[in-house]
Formats: sequence, structure tokens, C-alpha cells
Amino acid sequence: MYYNVIKLRKIIISDASTLILLQKIDLLDKLVKNFAFIIPQEVYSESVIKGKKIKSKDSYLIEGKIDGRIIKIKEIKDLKKISKIINEFGIEKGEAEAIALFLQENADILAIDDHKAINVCKIYKIPFMTALTFVITAFDAKLIVKNEAKKMIENLGIYGRYKDELVYKALNYIGA
Repeated sequence: MYYNVIKLRKIIISDASTLILLQKIDLLDKLVKNFAFIIPQEVYSESVIKGKKIKSKDSYLIEGKIDGRIIKIKEIKDLKKISKIINEFGIEKGEAEAIALFLQENADILAIDDHKAINVCKIYKIPFMTALTFVITAFDAKLIVKNEAKKMIENLGIYGRYKDELVYKALNYIGA
């Protein structure tokens, strides 16, 4: 008898800033090999359409992953949920769509860096990771080595608007 074996992959929903940061620090390519990335339409608009208007290299690289079906765009069915999240918590549309899509898809992790949106995740009990925690997790999982992790963390200190103390904690954690 023939059995179809399906490789199970964790589903990550991402907001635009985290997706861009992961691309900018060269971690996204490693992550998409191990996780299924899904984004809502607004995240596509913010990370690709708006980025291409300013000729951002990262936008073109993200678009290539979308065109190659490595990152999927998914429509949100409950549009009222987006409005409710925006009105109740005062977060931007991209973050609200990412949260709504996470809830719709019953995903595993929400990739998000926005402080207000992180607070919404805590209220809804949504497991989330920032770009910085993705680096640390990738290091722990041996997807990246120490010198790669160090460079990524240092770049997040430049691009990611992380507090210096978080960057130093992360560097200390990896032993750099």
C-alpha cells in the first residue's frame, strides 16, 4: 500500500518590518527553507510595492521569493477583524492584517517587531518572535554559526531600532 508522506513545516505569518529585517540581515533565505512563510496583502504592499518605489534591494529579493512561491500571500476572510484590531489597539494596517491572518490560519508563530502589535499578541496569547529572537533561535538550532549570528545581531542594532541593551544581551547570549 502506498502512503503519501508529507513534511510538516511550521507556519510563520510576518509583518512587513520583520520580513524586511530578516531579508536585510540575510536570515530570511535560511528560514524559508525550514518554515512556511505567509503574508497578508498589506504586508506585500509595504514590503514590496512601497520598497520598489524607493529602489530597495530587499523589496526585489522578497518579491522574488513571492514570485517563486517560497513566500505566499493569503487573503484575509474576516475584514471586520482587521478594523476591530486597528480601532481597539491603534496599530497600523499591516500589523493588524498579520495578526488577523495569524488567527485565521491558526499559524505557529507571528514574526513582528512593532511594540504596540507585540502588546496585542500578548493580549490574544499569540506566540511571536522579533527579528532578534529569530537570530538567537536560528543560532540555537544551528542554522547559523556564531560569526553569522554576531553580524546579524550587529546589523539589527543598525537597522532594527533595537535598544542597545537588547543587542548587547543577544551578543552576550551567543558568546560574541
